[in-house]
Amino acid sequence: MLSVYIAGIKKGTGKTLLCAGLAGTMQSLNYAVSYYKPIQTGANLLNDDTEFINRIDKHIKSSSTYKLQSSSNPLIASYLEGIRQIDTMKIMHDYKQNIMLTECHIVEGNNGVTSPYDVKKTETNLIEHFCLPVILVANPNINTIDEVISAVNYIHSKHVTLMGIVINDFDDNSPNLEIKYYPQLIKEYTGAKILGTLPHYENFDNISPQTLIADILNRLNVEEIFSLKISKLC
Repeated sequence: MLSVYIAGIKKGTGKTLLCAGLAGTMQSLNYAVSYYKPIQTGANLLNDDTEFINRIDKHIKSSSTYKLQSSSNPLIASYLEGIRQIDTMKIMHDYKQNIMLTECHIVEGNNGVTSPYDVKKTETNLIEHFCLPVILVANPNINTIDEVISAVNYIHSKHVTLMGIVINDFDDNSPNLEIKYYPQLIKEYTGAKILGTLPHYENFDNISPQTLIADILNRLNVEEIFSLKISKLC
């Protein structure tokens, strides 16, 4: 099954960039792809993740259930808009509608895996409903090694399947040794697989589909991410 859940440690790590790259790559390989973001915070006319995905490839089937203007965690953001409760059943219904007639399904989380979205519920509780393997996105310029270790431990404590970690905005020539050895440190202290790294992009909003797809194919293990041998890459 070509389905994954892309999660982060906190807002701004690069989840949407990875989703766009994976979705665009699989679409370019002639797979019908769906992208679904259950909850989006900080959503407005200038910041819509589904629109960014479709700028990479307009044929990707994209949708979101809750688009909240506040950049707070989903629990607070929904409260500010008068939404008494994030409806998990509505989310699952919308997800099933979105994946119809598609082969490859990419779900993106909001904020981080420990972010609350309902009373006594965090994003990891929502992930359990999807029953999808998780790819965690870590950013050495935003997430400390300590935070990555804590996030991985939290995921394991909830018995969610962690497929591995993708490191975004990575500079392997950085003079900062904590950044330079970020992948090795994460692997050593968490035991998680490093599925690849993505570089820094100066102009995130205007990145070309060709550049992003090329980096996904050259820098990430796409076959392992989707848990099968993709003959079209041979």
